Amino acid sequence: MPPPPADDHRGLSLPARRIAIVGAGSAYMPGVIRGVLARAGDLAGSELVLHDLDAGRLDLMGRLATRMIAAAGADLRIRAEPALRPALDGVDFVFTTFRPGGLRARHLDESIPLRHGVVGQETAGPGGFLMACRSVPVLLEIAGIVRESAPHAWIVNYTNPTNIVTDAVLRNGGGRIIGLCDQHAGDLELWAGLLGWPAGGVEADWLGLNHATWAERVRVDGAELGGQLPERLERLEPSGGDPATRQLVELAKALGLLPNSYARYYYFHDDVLAELRGRPTTRAQDVMARMPALYGDYEAAARQRSPEPSRERGGGGHGEFAIEVICAVAGDERRRLIVNTRNGAAIEGLESQAVVEVPSLVGAGGPVPLAMGPLPRQVRGLTMAIHEYEWLAAEAATTGDRHLALQALMAHPFVKRKAAAEAILEEGLAAHRDHLPQFFRSS
Repeated sequence: MPPPPADDHRGLSLPARRIAIVGAGSAYMPGVIRGVLARAGDLAGSELVLHDLDAGRLDLMGRLATRMIAAAGADLRIRAEPALRPALDGVDFVFTTFRPGGLRARHLDESIPLRHGVVGQETAGPGGFLMACRSVPVLLEIAGIVRESAPHAWIVNYTNPTNIVTDAVLRNGGGRIIGLCDQHAGDLELWAGLLGWPAGGVEADWLGLNHATWAERVRVDGAELGGQLPERLERLEPSGGDPATRQLVELAKALGLLPNSYARYYYFHDDVLAELRGRPTTRAQDVMARMPALYGDYEAAARQRSPEPSRERGGGGHGEFAIEVICAVAGDERRRLIVNTRNGAAIEGLESQAVVEVPSLVGAGGPVPLAMGPLPRQVRGLTMAIHEYEWLAAEAATTGDRHLALQALMAHPFVKRKAAAEAILEEGLAAHRDHLPQFFRSS
């Protein structure tokens, strides 16, 4: 997490809030509760309203959250609400963290593109497009309910692909939404370790689009590296570590800046494609195989007086970032946080209405993006191409227009052949038909 500013408001009591968590049956939920407990003093008297389509997992997470809060002695209330509209009634914040179709849908997102010579990934490329088509209608429904029953509320969105989802909601009158991703924190930790920087003493100005950010301005213990960054990167030895890390080191040396971890999918597409095709299972299948044991751990923890559920699958710090953003808004903290929001004038050369991922001051009025200047020239073309894909993807996911959907897939840098885009689109729409009402309306 970025360090708090000198005028940090944490520890000051805030008015009690009602926070709805949509997707509360997720394996990430213990991490969310840990994030809430880290700010329990600020959120004293608040109510967490848990909602999920899976009644069994909703019940489990309600019991586990209640035990964790009681063990911590926190002044917080838990209410499980299986119906969406009552869950959102009169809330101050809506934390969205769900996956339409679950992990089985993720498996399809990852496997369908592979059959057509394209990297299959859950948030980037055609796999991310299919997920956007499932996620956007649900977020638009949530935003519509919020406008009616809690017009002052903020949607704090973790549902992927967050850039496209946030754009679709904003473009369709959603108003108060902040897109989140904590990838930048993990990436900064990776680069700090590789470059020997002090843990917790490094800050980077990541800018670009979600999962397509870059950093050329880095501060170590408050001192700006400036032109030293390319020199330090040049001295890195890419031969050590796993293949993904070696690829990222090669990219950093070539570009002279820090790339987001997802950059390897673009610059080493065919290598990653071969790697994925060589595996007997998709990542989704690996995760699904682990889920019974993980939820068994959660069930056991929910019966303990002082539960310590597994920190696997985001059970640790995943929720901390979202709760920090919520508290920054609730307490008007004006904290410097990296979020997804309208560009305004943050990135020169990119339209003001684009949704970007940039450092922003987050307070009662939401995020105010900071001026970052132009994108680094060496990654400007790629980032602009991804932006144009995302604009088309958000529109297609909203309208169900198949022509726009094909244009979106053809615009993505992963997709080199029109035939591949067509095949992925038709196969993907058929596979996810039950979650894509906008593409299958009765004529």
